[in-house]
Amino acid sequence: MSVVSKYVSLKNYIPIGLPKETDFEIKSKEISINDEKNILVSNSWISVDPYMRARMTERKNYKPPFKIGEEMEGYAIGKVELSNDKDFSVGDLVFSSLGMRDKFICSSDELKKLKPIDMPIQSYLGPLGMTGHTAYIGLFKHGELKSGQTILVSSAGGSVGSTVCQIAKNLGCKVIASTGSDEKVDWLKNELKVDHAFNYKKVKNLILHFKEICPDGFDLYFDNVGGDFLESAIFQMKTYGRIVICGRISQMNATNPGSGLKNMAYVLVKRLTIKGFLIFDHDNEREPFETEMSKWLADGKIKFKETIYEGIENAPKSFIDLLNGKNIGKMLVKI
Repeated sequence: MSVVSKYVSLKNYIPIGLPKETDFEIKSKEISINDEKNILVSNSWISVDPYMRARMTERKNYKPPFKIGEEMEGYAIGKVELSNDKDFSVGDLVFSSLGMRDKFICSSDELKKLKPIDMPIQSYLGPLGMTGHTAYIGLFKHGELKSGQTILVSSAGGSVGSTVCQIAKNLGCKVIASTGSDEKVDWLKNELKVDHAFNYKKVKNLILHFKEICPDGFDLYFDNVGGDFLESAIFQMKTYGRIVICGRISQMNATNPGSGLKNMAYVLVKRLTIKGFLIFDHDNEREPFETEMSKWLADGKIKFKETIYEGIENAPKSFIDLLNGKNIGKMLVKI
């Protein structure tokens, strides 16, 4: 039996600038299970993440580029529709990296079976998935966050940033959150209870603003944007402070490379540690993240918000809107 799979493909590489909807195409093809790919899955939820932008160029990166005209990829949660594999049954909920399509065929080693949970199943793409894991690994393994410290978080209204803020608050830290809209500021202050949130688009001078709101400086900066924001944060870091580089959203779509950091002398004088990390290097480090995150969720100590687009045909728009900061919390596509 064959079925039709509808999927998103990239029409051309985008070396600079913001992608446009015309850079993508919705295509269809017939698929059917066979001896090698003996499981048919229908996706229910697709994760939309900033790292996907790096795969839209031909440049060598930490993940290979998407293949022009073929199915794009992304994390997804689906349900097994047909199976000739002893380890998977019809109806099983599964996690895969075969998103950006409504149906697919695969072998068992491309799937992870999910346990039913007492919360929305798409949590496995949010706080219980790469989002939460990124926040946790970045804060504890690389940021060495300790109770009572002061942390600055950029892009704090997004999925990773908002999770970082809440984990830090759970440790009794002082959290300074930057975001790009007044609506996100209200959410961060009134629901997530950060100590201070601001709309960076309304700040004329970030360096002076940091001195005003946090005169004692930051122990840790969780950087999701890079660029001028990173440079400004360096000025207000404490001696022996730590900067964790998680993303560089401000530079991903830039039309020129910029001038680079001009205040590296402060890195030396303050003896700062600046460390980048990729969550893909930590796939085998799920404990104690899963245990602690499950408990925080059960106790109501981690809240998550979702921005949801419906239908695979709206996946390109969801990605472009993510890059433009139009999401609050996790960006998802519901199939």
